[in-house]
Amino acid sequence: MENKLNSARFWIPLICLLCAALFAIRITGPTDLEGYAQMLNVGYVMDMMWQGHWLVQHNIENGIMSKPPLHTWLIAPFAALLGINHLALSLPSLFSVLGLGLLLFHVGRLRFGIVAGGFAALAMVLASPMMDKQITLVRTDPLFALTIAAAAFAAFNAWESDKSGSKNWVLFWLAGALATLTKGPLGVLLAAGGLLAYFWEKRTDPDTQAPRGSHLAGIAIFLFIVLGWFLLAYQQAGRELTDKQFGEELVGQAVGAHKPPYSLRNALTPTGFLLMRFLPFSPFMFYALWRVFRHPAENPLERRFERFLTCWLLLGVFLFSVIKHQRPDHLLPLWPAAALLIGRELATLGSRFGLSARRLMQITAGTCIVLLSLTYLRSHQYIATEGKTTRYSVEVEKAAAALAKTNINPAQLVHFDTPVTLQMYLKTFRPWKTASELENLVANTKEPVDIALGPSKIEALGFVQRYPNTARIFRWPVNESKEAVIQVYRVTP
Repeated sequence: MENKLNSARFWIPLICLLCAALFAIRITGPTDLEGYAQMLNVGYVMDMMWQGHWLVQHNIENGIMSKPPLHTWLIAPFAALLGINHLALSLPSLFSVLGLGLLLFHVGRLRFGIVAGGFAALAMVLASPMMDKQITLVRTDPLFALTIAAAAFAAFNAWESDKSGSKNWVLFWLAGALATLTKGPLGVLLAAGGLLAYFWEKRTDPDTQAPRGSHLAGIAIFLFIVLGWFLLAYQQAGRELTDKQFGEELVGQAVGAHKPPYSLRNALTPTGFLLMRFLPFSPFMFYALWRVFRHPAENPLERRFERFLTCWLLLGVFLFSVIKHQRPDHLLPLWPAAALLIGRELATLGSRFGLSARRLMQITAGTCIVLLSLTYLRSHQYIATEGKTTRYSVEVEKAAAALAKTNINPAQLVHFDTPVTLQMYLKTFRPWKTASELENLVANTKEPVDIALGPSKIEALGFVQRYPNTARIFRWPVNESKEAVIQVYRVTP
């Protein structure tokens, strides 16, 4: 039993199995694609795959992409093979979470021991409710966390290297370029944050060497990748791209445009997110941090790494505490650092309380079963019945299926404020029209126009008054007592 717990042949299959089980539970549950801004990314994929726009994508709301396109590009092979559906859209997140789990196991077993690495991977994969959401989330967050973690570990290896460290700096800048192409330049700052531990370590050991090595090759690779895409994209999209990704996203989100004034609540919110969204492992994070400050490791190499992880984590919390736009998902790139500290403490606590290898395996198995069971109950029962976003997403899917059975031609529909995933199911890409564009379209045609509406009412557009032959030809749900998800009107000039 002891040999199993101290064997990669036990932990690696377990990590893969847990990711597969978690993914299967979530992907077979009711869809939530109309929530968490996933529908925007769905629109970008549709534009790329069906319209051939690879450098710059727009969604059906006519909005240009808010993030660089690496995540969208990674969906492309799965979408080409499986079609654009929830499974294909989710696979990059699955492989990102699996990659994080395996990466933390590898790093943890090298730095803290194989059991600590295994527990770190479990803390990464099974942190609930965060990770059971992330593993099928059609957003950039899991990929962003993976690229930041890879860059951070490369930075630590460069600092620790007795030689120039140049090779590791190349890896750092390469991973940083991928992080930047995923969600923006903040990834490089988060990945390098742990290097602040140099000043902390130097107070303990004045002979501590500073991070060394040439960055020239790495920065050249970074600029080639990032600027290469950006210049080509800017040539195609112009100011619209910079206004969106720099003005609205990078600067606007940081200063909290259209957000209430900054308050003490903003400063405490990220810490609360870490505690509540990464249960049941998050309480051990606070204990682990206390141990780092009160009882630092005696081994210089281990002490340097634990301080690196602590600075990575605390700098990230500070950055996300001073900005006004705050979401729990923003903290995911900090969790690998926390998970490694947690993994070490869990392994240490097991030894401290004299738990046998058999007992540790029983506790591990029980924890996995309980957390997977809770994920199943939450995604297949609670969210399916109580989650407003999920209920709406499911109704859109049903509406598309019902609409496809009518004699209405989806390729001829004119859309106004309709759900994005409606067109994903219908396999069309017809951007929304504005009210004035609809008016011009109807005024300049002699043929009937079929207009699909989302939450908007046909009366607000004025067509019923101006065109008495306007008739509703489809509604979902059919039950008039329920709020309409989709309505289709035929406007006859």
